[in-house]
Amino acid sequence: MRNNDEDIKIFHPKKTDGAGEDLMHLAALTDAYRRNGNMEKAVKLGEKFATIVPEDEFPRDAAKLKNNELVQLRSLMSFSAQVALQKYMPHSMLATQAVNAMFEKLKEDSPGMFRNISDGSSFTFYYLALRKKENIEEEIGKSFAMLCDRDNDDYFINLGSKVYAETDKYVCKAVDSAEFAE
Repeated sequence: MRNNDEDIKIFHPKKTDGAGEDLMHLAALTDAYRRNGNMEKAVKLGEKFATIVPEDEFPRDAAKLKNNELVQLRSLMSFSAQVALQKYMPHSMLATQAVNAMFEKLKEDSPGMFRNISDGSSFTFYYLALRKKENIEEEIGKSFAMLCDRDNDDYFINLGSKVYAETDKYVCKAVDSAEFAE
């Protein structure tokens, strides 16, 4: 017995250009950012932020800290730089480029510090503080104090808050100074 399948309709979903269109746009944007120098600027900024250390930026405070507290402070500076890059860079693609360059340089120059950041839990606590969306600087300071085993120590809370805020300002100024092309 032979079946007549002339009346069977085969459904072919329409191809949507959405995903492909987005990828084409990102590819074009990547190419444009390479040609106009924005990618190179993003990498240089990221590498610059990998080299900031508490001893240079906060020498008086750094001199008062124990080694493990200095490690936590540097970790906070890296976290703050990462968040600020994501906040102030002209495009998320450039922010990602800068953050990746920062951590690559940190991994290359300070592998122990990089391991501490990538294996540690400090960024988790800082992200939780950011999610509260109220009194962020104070919450970051409390997280810093807790990570230094100095819960409720006003000096450590204030230091963490100050370092977060100052690093944010430093990154904002550096991004503005880089004069990214439009």
